[in-house]
Amino acid sequence: MSNQDSTSNKTTKSQCNYNNNVDKHVSSLFGPIDDNDDDYDDNNGYYDDENEQVPRSPFVLAGLPPEPQDGNIEYKLKLVDPNPDRLQHLITQMNWRLKEGHGEALYAIGVEDCGTLSGVSHEELQASLVTLRKMADSLHASITILFERKVENDRHIVEVLVRKVPDDQHFIDLRVAVLGTVDSGKSSLIGVCTYGELDNGHGRARLNLFRHVHEIQSGRTSSIAHEILGFNDSGESIDYGTYRTPREICDRSTKIITFADLAGHAKYIRTTIFGLSAHAADFAMLCVDAPSSVVDTTREHFSYAITLDVPVFVVINKIDLCSKASIQETIGCLTYLLKHGNTSVQFDSYVVKQHE
Repeated sequence: MSNQDSTSNKTTKSQCNYNNNVDKHVSSLFGPIDDNDDDYDDNNGYYDDENEQVPRSPFVLAGLPPEPQDGNIEYKLKLVDPNPDRLQHLITQMNWRLKEGHGEALYAIGVEDCGTLSGVSHEELQASLVTLRKMADSLHASITILFERKVENDRHIVEVLVRKVPDDQHFIDLRVAVLGTVDSGKSSLIGVCTYGELDNGHGRARLNLFRHVHEIQSGRTSSIAHEILGFNDSGESIDYGTYRTPREICDRSTKIITFADLAGHAKYIRTTIFGLSAHAADFAMLCVDAPSSVVDTTREHFSYAITLDVPVFVVINKIDLCSKASIQETIGCLTYLLKHGNTSVQFDSYVVKQHE
């Protein structure tokens, strides 16, 4: 980490102390801050911070946002034995949703168009899944149940992923640019994801991504490296831990995520901007080093992604190297960055808390 980043780190942390209790529920992912914390309500599953209730799961809410007219998300209360005309209409609708999602669509069964979580009985759920499978089979698509929830009166809500590889493609391709300051663990994180092996604590996972001798010697990325991670119809990962070559992974996958590992050092900033813009990334993964928190380079990379209109999600790395209080402080700084890091747009943070 450069001296400039170190100084900025101290300044940023002092500025972020304005909201030390921000997102207290987020830190519960890493364990409770205080065993005697009275802000958590065991009965409702909420953290009560200044009378604000934060749910653990979106399905705890009374409802979801209304069904979007565009996009790949479809709400269906139930799909029980539709007549042929209705079935053909549903198939056409699914085909349109798949095109909107570039080969993927999400169906929520038991949810009304307005977003109300009404749920369906077990028999209606099974009949709806049979109909959904008929619709998918007619389009040569596959369906995977992502998760199921029970609401009151023993009624069920299910979210189903429908996936169809476009006719002009062998697989669905998703490109993710990996951003973040130097030594934030970008290369190691990609290495662990694509090779299925944990790092040994000395950077072994990142060696598979380095292309030059000086990168191996310094441990810093100076070029643009690409690695792929595949998924089959069932959502199971296919990586280099199982297959040796990229071709084997691609042949056995219906979806490929291509990671572009970009340089974090300020001297390679032109290479980083080129990788983010020229490779047409679908998403940007911003890695934040938990011990160092948010530094100048982190803010710069975030601004580049927003300027280029690339959706950003954040990964806090190396949480085992600092205390829970430091993690909470880093989360506060990230929240401040999202709200005030770009003059044209302000973002609200949403935390991925569970596997589904």
